[in-house]
This record gives sequence, structure tokens and C-alpha cells, in this order.
Amino acid sequence: TETSGALIHIAPVGAVQAATMFVDPLCPTCKGFHERLAIEGVMDKLDLQIVLFPLDDACNWMLDRPVHPGACVVSKAILCSDARAMGVLEWAYENQETIIATAKSEGGDAGVRALIAARFPDVVACIDKKETSLRLDKMLRFIVDNQLAVSTPQLFLGDQRLCDEDTDIGLAYTLRKLSPTLGALK
Repeated sequence: TETSGALIHIAPVGAVQAATMFVDPLCPTCKGFHERLAIEGVMDKLDLQIVLFPLDDACNWMLDRPVHPGACVVSKAILCSDARAMGVLEWAYENQETIIATAKSEGGDAGVRALIAARFPDVVACIDKKETSLRLDKMLRFIVDNQLAVSTPQLFLGDQRLCDEDTDIGLAYTLRKLSPTLGALK
């Protein structure tokens, strides 16, 4: 449990299973996992806490180099988007290649901000606010406090962690076994 309110809470109507998901918005595996959960019909059934885990040393002090450059800026944009957080995360997933290429170019994080501004102009002013950085830092501290591996994606259904091996071919079976409340999946 995170008590400071730093996590992003998304609870669609009809959500039946408490879950916590750790993601990097520029992680290709996170994108694929998200798409798979949506295809299986699971995303709309999760009372979801999202923990942003940008694998980018610009904000993540657990890293000595960026695995996904630009992920810090995108994570902050997600935090700044309030009720549209899932929409901004899904936009980042859809545009990962462009965002990463921009982050690696001479434009760097400023170029990533420009991409965000073109799609979500109202969140850009919030990205560099101290409060936004502090909230992201609280998410990272939550990860450390819970002794989680520096790895994305990670999904917990209640207190049960979905094993990496179960995120592939056995996903539907594992989800039904860990959470019968999810019911029949697609």
C-alpha cells in the first residue's frame, strides 16, 4: 500500500479485481503486455494502481544509464494528465518508436516535450514542476520499499505477483486461476 497518493488509480465501471501494474511507458514489453491484457478483456475488469517505473537515468536514480531515454519526460506527462492518464500512457505505447528516436536525437528531452505538446498541450507546463518530480520519486521509492526488481512490466493481482513466465502463452489460464473474479476471458 502506498499512502501518499502518488500512484495512478484507474477504476473502470465494473472493475472486479484490485491490481497494481509497474510499467515504463517506453518499454516495448510493457506495450505488448498492455495490448494482451486489453485483448483478453482484462483491462476493463481491473481496479488498477499504475506505478510508473521509467527506465531512464534522468529521473530514476536506480540506473546508471538510460534503458529507455525519454521515459522520464513521458512519465511526468502521464502524471500531469489526471483523468486522462491511461490515454496518455496508451498514446506513448502507440508512439514508442518515434518518442525513443526523438529522445536519442539532438533534440533529446526537449524534442520529447515537443511531441507531448503537439498532442497534449495542457500537460506540458506541469512536466517540470517540482511536485511532479516528487510524485514520480515517491513511485520509485515505493518500488524500492517493496524490494521489486528493476524490471517492467510487473503485475500484481491483489498481493499475488504474476510471474514473468505467465505473461505469455499461459496468461489467460493464470489470470483465471489467480483471480476467479475476472470470470471468463476472451
